[in-house]
Amino acid sequence: MRAGVLLLEKATGRVTEANPAFLRLCGYPRSQVVGRNFWAPPLIDDGEAGAEVFEHLRAAGRVEGVELPLRTGDGTCLLLEVSGGEFAGGLVQLEVQDTTARAGARMAERIDAQRSLAARLTAEFTVMHRALRAASETLTNCARSRPSAFPESDEIRKAADGAGAIARELQAYGGQLAMEKSQVQLNELVEDMQPALAQMLGRDIEVVADLSPDVPPVMADPSQVRQILLKLAANSGEAMEHGGKFRILTRNASADDLALGQKGDSGAYAMLEVSDQGPGLDDQSWEHLYEPFFTTKRPGKRGLGLAAIHGMVRQMGGRMWAFSEPGQGASFRIYLPRPRAESAAPLPERADRHGTATILLMERNDGLRTVVANILKKRGYRVLAARAAPDALEMAETQGPPDLLIGEPEPDLVNRLESLHPQLRTLFLNGHCDHAGAATLNKPFEVEMLLGKVRDLLQV
Repeated sequence: MRAGVLLLEKATGRVTEANPAFLRLCGYPRSQVVGRNFWAPPLIDDGEAGAEVFEHLRAAGRVEGVELPLRTGDGTCLLLEVSGGEFAGGLVQLEVQDTTARAGARMAERIDAQRSLAARLTAEFTVMHRALRAASETLTNCARSRPSAFPESDEIRKAADGAGAIARELQAYGGQLAMEKSQVQLNELVEDMQPALAQMLGRDIEVVADLSPDVPPVMADPSQVRQILLKLAANSGEAMEHGGKFRILTRNASADDLALGQKGDSGAYAMLEVSDQGPGLDDQSWEHLYEPFFTTKRPGKRGLGLAAIHGMVRQMGGRMWAFSEPGQGASFRIYLPRPRAESAAPLPERADRHGTATILLMERNDGLRTVVANILKKRGYRVLAARAAPDALEMAETQGPPDLLIGEPEPDLVNRLESLHPQLRTLFLNGHCDHAGAATLNKPFEVEMLLGKVRDLLQV
């Protein structure tokens, strides 16, 4: 594609001539381009940035590779790369290239790199957090008999909980959460949450639900959908400092829904939308909307915010769309997939376990393995603690059979153990395995969460 070429008055920035390539690019007729200030709307969409580049051009006589947003005649926003300098007779010649696709590819690469980094950091951070949290609970139990001996135990627990919350957000952003998907009725979920949302938002904000009666069930993790609603409501509550309405809407995705991109794909989704009457977002905020730790909240706030929500939605197979303008509030649509036509095969029935059970614990971190094993032993379980899959298999063959396997997903190990012990139950400590019948637990987790899962699986 040929580059667009413009001649401008250096002193005013007005266009004196534009070649056909630029007219095709911008979508305006020549009569609406010539004589207009190139550096201001409706051509350059960001007037402040355009004015800065214009001042630099007048002072230095040249600009090179500057990126500016162009608003086309049909309302599309393109990213232009602008280069040029003084020509003759008080004129400036500019060459412009459409770099929208290149900028999108750069953004995708940057987001992928950030998510990869988040996943690596979380893996290491979570192990340390889990060991710290488990040890602090053990310390708290000891402190009950001698409260004055361990005055710092509560502070250790609070710090561990705060760190765990950040770790979970990193996991959400990186698509590393353990998901337990099931068929979710969005209307029922919203109705159940309305009292909690109203209490959280306070009496100055009205929660308004507009729930379509024909919304189909979706395949999602209900706990993550609740977290998404709570996070979005919290954001809206902070935005509406003087009160307003927080609206929740459910609908079937329509065929003309631009957020889904391809027509014909819309029938595979149902939509959950929330909106508020806050101040909305400016263009600068939109550029960073899904970046980790970006926030428009007051100083001191931290967290991944919309970046974490976007990660949750992606991991559930859904899509997210946002809209906002200054003074017009903000709207967020969550598209979640409907169940496939074929239903999942029912899980085989397992015999109930009562009394003492044998648990095969596989954990690479020595400190965490020791702490968790001791906690399970104190609850009456027989624990076989292994560092890796070969050790776990040897213990199961020589000291088993185990009733429950707890550890990182190792499909080969699970398949081998289930062939030897068909009634074995499995608890994965993250969600990176689609093994039928296995339960999962988000990391980091509290001890009571782990014990609750163990009790449910063993039916003790």
